[in-house]
Amino acid sequence: MRMRCTGLLVSAVLLIVQAGCAAAPMATPQPNASATAAAPKSSPTALTETPALALTLATATIPPTTVQAAATPSASDQRPTNPPLPTPPAAGSTPPPPTMAARPSATSCGEGAVSPVTSLVVTPDELPVYYLVIGGRLYRSTDRGDAWREEARSGLPSDAYINSVTIDYQHPKTMYAATTQGIYRRQGQEAWGLVNTLKALAVAVDFVNSDVLWAGIYLSSELEAVIAKSEDAGRTWGKADGGTGLGGMAEEILIDPKNPNVLWAVVSPRYSGSAARLYRGGRDGHWEPLDLGAFQQGGDGDRCYPGGIAYDPNAGLLYVGCYPSRPTDKVRLLRSANADAADSRTIRWEAVTASLPEVAQRVEGTRPLAVDAREPRSLLAVASFWKEITCPRYALLVSHDDGAAWETLPLDGLPQAPEQ
Repeated sequence: MRMRCTGLLVSAVLLIVQAGCAAAPMATPQPNASATAAAPKSSPTALTETPALALTLATATIPPTTVQAAATPSASDQRPTNPPLPTPPAAGSTPPPPTMAARPSATSCGEGAVSPVTSLVVTPDELPVYYLVIGGRLYRSTDRGDAWREEARSGLPSDAYINSVTIDYQHPKTMYAATTQGIYRRQGQEAWGLVNTLKALAVAVDFVNSDVLWAGIYLSSELEAVIAKSEDAGRTWGKADGGTGLGGMAEEILIDPKNPNVLWAVVSPRYSGSAARLYRGGRDGHWEPLDLGAFQQGGDGDRCYPGGIAYDPNAGLLYVGCYPSRPTDKVRLLRSANADAADSRTIRWEAVTASLPEVAQRVEGTRPLAVDAREPRSLLAVASFWKEITCPRYALLVSHDDGAAWETLPLDGLPQAPEQ
């Protein structure tokens, strides 16, 4: 029954998104458009070693055939032409089940209720910095998640909701933010600058050429695509989602750091009655759905709705989040040791299940966020669960043994839903 609710919830979210898009005219390219932030230049170089990375949302596709120029924003341009991430329904209606993490209703949970954790990035510095996106805002930790503080929003519109962030691993001080007001970039702790008005859910930077970016977007965007690619550091974008079929939005994209010609994405459906699918693609912009085998969504038992992807470059393991068909008191992730196999039919999956020591509530889903490949090697994830069915909560998790056992990270400085 829980699986059905999850599927229906995903469908409801998409219907809401489509309804909003039908009411508003589709965005059109701005003539004589130019980027508002200078694009960093870097010449393609070969990867000589796998850096110690924390991987979050990444993306992949094809050299653009239809190019959308970035627009210089005016005051009127600060309004998104696409709907933001699905928001809670009005009081009294049935909340739709999430594909990533629960998005709480302020009415049911009270003042101070929080939105989901949607992104986590770990810098490759000797002393790593963790950047976490929760509730549309960015938080920073310099002690591997023991304490957090909110980052300044200088340069962002006051009503911009941050969906995710990523960094350029060749130039780690360069960070991109995918927001409801467009794609922004900053250098170090400088103010954010608008790169393009394209509303994105996820952005990833190529590991070979920093000018190549990928974005997961809503189908309702001006490109009529769910995955887009830029070859000029985000100034212009082209459609790059061949093979994604009836996709409605690409929530996450991940580039394989050991082979940047391989990419993975989680794509939600355009219409009701279906669930999110895991896709694998390449630089030519063509994608194929991956079968999760015994864990493929639908049905009963141990099957999962995928949500969240992370890659461990040292172990060669791809982790996929699992939102099970029925509630559980355990954390579950799927992982594959050959997710980059030439023949996708040979990819094998296994479930990694473990108890949560400090969480007694029913776990609605577990989503991998990133891998810190340095010792002690850390797999970072978020578990969403309910104390009361109407009030979602979450726990940040870390595992040093590939998900066999988990510890909960402190939430010091992060927003939390109030106790019921």
